[in-house]
Amino acid sequence: MSRPAVTIDTSVWIPFLRERRYETTVGPLIAEARAWVSTVTLLELYAGTASIEDKRDVDAIRAHAASLGRLWHPGEADLCLAGQLLSFHARSAGAIRPKDHGFDLLIAIGAGRTSSVLLTENAAHMQRWAFLLRRRAGLRVRVQAPPPALS
Repeated sequence: MSRPAVTIDTSVWIPFLRERRYETTVGPLIAEARAWVSTVTLLELYAGTASIEDKRDVDAIRAHAASLGRLWHPGEADLCLAGQLLSFHARSAGAIRPKDHGFDLLIAIGAGRTSSVLLTENAAHMQRWAFLLRRRAGLRVRVQAPPPALS
């Protein structure tokens, strides 16, 4: 039985890159070519680079994912779906700021489109989007928190 592919959320990539937290989880996903990378995650990672070394780390993630065909980019339908779900959520839960949730929702959509597990430190938050995606769009997203990092 093959092990599932995993979309690694920005919330996991950042501590992995900065302090090698989650090495025992992320490392094997990369080595086994099971890691999906969303271009939305790349946007967030590039925006947070503070040095040439940081940029090179993100460049390496992008190049590796692209070489394996594991780079997911949202299309027009995905962007429209995200907007519609943000609008629905605002109507049912009260005013929200789309810029605070749009990227997370697009990353969740990517996990659903690639049939991969979404690995995130923000599991409770992403579960909300997974629920809405399943209920409103029929898109199944499995959300999982990484195991606690060993000190």
